[in-house]
Amino acid sequence: MDDELKSRFRRFAEKLADDDAMDEGGLTGRDVKSISDAIEDLVAVRYATLQELADEALAECGTL
Repeated sequence: MDDELKSRFRRFAEKLADDDAMDEGGLTGRDVKSISDAIEDLVAVRYATLQELADEALAECGTL
């Protein structure tokens, strides 16, 4: 999730009152703010192939 999207979600969450009902399932503004806090901590994770991982390990440890 990119930083701009995180920021937009944060601004949306901050507009909500803690007791605002978001849906009929009981989700509240407080819940959305908690979700926003969790999203702030997300970082992009790049997927690597097994070959890339092996190459990196060999570069760090050398050959056996």
